[in-house]
Amino acid sequence: MKRLANRLTLISGGLISLVTFGAWIGRLDLHSLVVTRPAALPAVMMALPVLLCVMGLALWSESNAQRALWVRRTQRLSGLPRLAEEPVAMRWWRRLPDPLEWLTRPVLDSGWGRSFDSDWREAGLGGKPSRGLLLIVGVSLAGWLFGARIAGPVLASAFLLVAPVAPMSAIRSMAESTRRRYDDQLPMALDAMAAGLSAGLSFPQAVHFSAGELPEPMSGVMARISRRLQLGVPVETALQALPEARLGEMMVLAVEGIALQRQFGGDLIRMLNETADLLRERLELDREVRAVSSQGRLSGAVVAALVPVSAGLLLATNPAYIDVLFDTLIGQVLLVAAILLQLAGWGVLSRLVRIEY
Repeated sequence: MKRLANRLTLISGGLISLVTFGAWIGRLDLHSLVVTRPAALPAVMMALPVLLCVMGLALWSESNAQRALWVRRTQRLSGLPRLAEEPVAMRWWRRLPDPLEWLTRPVLDSGWGRSFDSDWREAGLGGKPSRGLLLIVGVSLAGWLFGARIAGPVLASAFLLVAPVAPMSAIRSMAESTRRRYDDQLPMALDAMAAGLSAGLSFPQAVHFSAGELPEPMSGVMARISRRLQLGVPVETALQALPEARLGEMMVLAVEGIALQRQFGGDLIRMLNETADLLRERLELDREVRAVSSQGRLSGAVVAALVPVSAGLLLATNPAYIDVLFDTLIGQVLLVAAILLQLAGWGVLSRLVRIEY
């Protein structure tokens, strides 16, 4: 590949030099030819684009060869797996701006939007939270259609506002589960790094060692840090890029502790062990809090499911008994009030069992 790139470079450079030198040497003859034979000028003008296309093709081939050579050299030096080459059309397509991201940017820049963006990314649903907003809008429209189908505009409007609670709660629950897995594995990661440093490894080598000793998802985090270090990124920069993923307070605490130790010095192995012990104590406290508050969280789930489950049972056993809630305006208003009170009770119970420390 390197030999082919060098050959293409020589060919393109020689072709450009030859054309330039020939035009300069024969400039007088060319002038005489144009004066004596006026038809030669259109022929030259037609041949010039062809020549430019040939030169452009040569330069394009040279660029692709140099790119392939650079990719192979980067893979060899960094130890990254082989990267698949994207087609040219796909590369141009990826450069185009996403219209949905552009339309939802004002919402995502707000306080609620930043929180939703964090939950969407940490839940592992992709790097484009605008898809989550599209999902919420779709669920809202589905709730409106369902309410309009079974009752009328009053219940349809209520479902339009209440239906997004379900996907938002699911996304937040998935994000909290991801944060909890990272927090549970973080002390093991610090212990693995301390063990590697105790064995005489350097800090980048200890990070690479811990990436192979840990389970997912912490193994992926340490592997990303290791790749950044292999590419020449400073240790402080590689570590400080992790809190941007908002993986939890424990991760931020560990990263800041390592960064401070690297900046001011000290016993890194002892600091890692003490930080791991401190995080284990915090995890034990968190488990105790969750065990104590499990009854309250179960009560909140029961309260939230009380109205839909009761309505489903009545519709299945005695539809005529509950039809008045859907066929009359006062029934729809009472049903909407019941749904709002149930959601308020669920929110109050969820807030009571949420203990911050």
